[in-house]
Amino acid sequence: MAEKLKYDKSDIIFLDDEGLKRYQAELLKMISDIFKFFDEHGIQYSLSGGRILGAVRHKGFIPWDDDVDINIPRESYDKLVALFETDQDFSSHYYLQSPKTHPELGLHVSQIRKKGTVARRKYDYAAKECGISIDLYIVENVFDQPIKRFFQGFTSMFLTFALASVRETKNHALMKEMFRLEGRKLNYSAGKLMVGWFFGIIPMKTWLTWLDKCNSSCKDPHTKYVSIPTGRKHFRRETYLRENMNVYKKVPFETEMVNIPVWSEEYLEMFYGKDYMVVPSADKREQHLFLELKYGGE
Repeated sequence: MAEKLKYDKSDIIFLDDEGLKRYQAELLKMISDIFKFFDEHGIQYSLSGGRILGAVRHKGFIPWDDDVDINIPRESYDKLVALFETDQDFSSHYYLQSPKTHPELGLHVSQIRKKGTVARRKYDYAAKECGISIDLYIVENVFDQPIKRFFQGFTSMFLTFALASVRETKNHALMKEMFRLEGRKLNYSAGKLMVGWFFGIIPMKTWLTWLDKCNSSCKDPHTKYVSIPTGRKHFRRETYLRENMNVYKKVPFETEMVNIPVWSEEYLEMFYGKDYMVVPSADKREQHLFLELKYGGE
């Protein structure tokens, strides 16, 4: 069990332009290492979410962005988990934080983290170690049969809601403040908080186990559809044709060449609207804040 560390508003760190550039440079080094490792071991992947937007619109990082998200098919993710246990060279520099390795955090998204660094955010307040990270969103197989697909999606969304309710009631005041400063709304009513306290009698490890079993319940890697149930829009609104999301093309990203889905233009229009190539005004840009930030050697 991770030691519960206490943080409050006074600990929140804002990155200025110079600090953001340094952080992006560190992420770019990680991208280079990780994608080279993926290519060497036949691991499929693509950029995800806003990182696709960055690649298409800016040919790199969105200027005010400070994270990297990757989509990875279930079969490649399972292969990656095994490689972390056998490849001593790669695992000497990076470690995998997953629901199985760190269930006390209540996070259903896995992360590759750099050893010897610290990048503590709102969901890491209770973690002993939390290196600079790249998020992994598993692309799950979805049942072809409509009834099975419905129950897989319904169960996934219920478990996701329950887990989030439990997790975000643990340190609600800090969560609320950081969401506010990021320019995002923490949509938690009193009733929703009560749900979190009620479901909190069940350990987060159990919720995570149930959710993983549900999301990975379809074992057929050739079904028509796939889903990214840990994505921002969750299972049903993150369900796609396999041929759209699991087939990639290479595009430039800063100094690297990276994979994005062949369906990226339609994907971006669905998420960000037809004007996704238009840079938003400053008041509509999200900020991602830190509670603690240290680079290797500091």
